[in-house]
Amino acid sequence: MRSEPSSYSFNDRALTQTLHGTLLRYFCNAFDGTIAQQLADCQFGFAPSPVGEPTFFIVAPSREEIERLSSEVDRLVHKVADLMPGMRKLALCCQPPSSRPVPNPGVLCGRVFSVPQLELDTNSD
Repeated sequence: MRSEPSSYSFNDRALTQTLHGTLLRYFCNAFDGTIAQQLADCQFGFAPSPVGEPTFFIVAPSREEIERLSSEVDRLVHKVADLMPGMRKLALCCQPPSSRPVPNPGVLCGRVFSVPQLELDTNSD
């Protein structure tokens, strides 16, 4: 007997959320000290860039935090390459200050870094 299609989408979404949560814990636990404290204050996301490249977003609470994280960008980029094969970009972002009473949640500013693609060993001798 077949399951209802809606149960597939719910199960797929729950599985994806669990996978992303586990992946983000591994990522954050790979760092200690100041960088771990900074990451604890961030939010994370996955989305394609405007040209379709898979991008990992680290959304910091302020522009100053982006600058601090940028000083550790080599470590961050290498951990993304290690844990997230196929991820092409790392975006360190924050929501810009707004002169309007309500901030625009659809706008982020920050820096985007290329993630090197690790070569997989296809020889299985």
